[in-house]
Amino acid sequence: MTFRADIYAALVADPTLAALVGTRIYPEKAPQDPTLPFIVYYEFANPVRQSLNGPVAVDRPRMQYSTYSASYAQSLAVVAALRDAVLSIDLPIVIEDERGGADMTTGLHRRDLDARISHG
Repeated sequence: MTFRADIYAALVADPTLAALVGTRIYPEKAPQDPTLPFIVYYEFANPVRQSLNGPVAVDRPRMQYSTYSASYAQSLAVVAALRDAVLSIDLPIVIEDERGGADMTTGLHRRDLDARISHG
């Protein structure tokens, strides 16, 4: 298994998060007409460091988790459960940013959580 699969498994196994979104945690995009609330995640950066021997991939990808909910209160509950679930994973993880607002395309309440994950 890759660390991405391990993280997905940990998130869907978290009882608080699962009570809110079940297994509706999707890589890169949600299916057409998904049940609310749900989470979409993707890797938006994977830093590369330079050495005298050339570039070296660093195992610290940055992931964005976007929660989509019908109401503001629900969006806060989902992102709080997501934050707790991410931080309970047995990897060095840093939450770098959290932001929210109405999604202009769908009109849903959206909150984003950015995390840097060290593994390897």
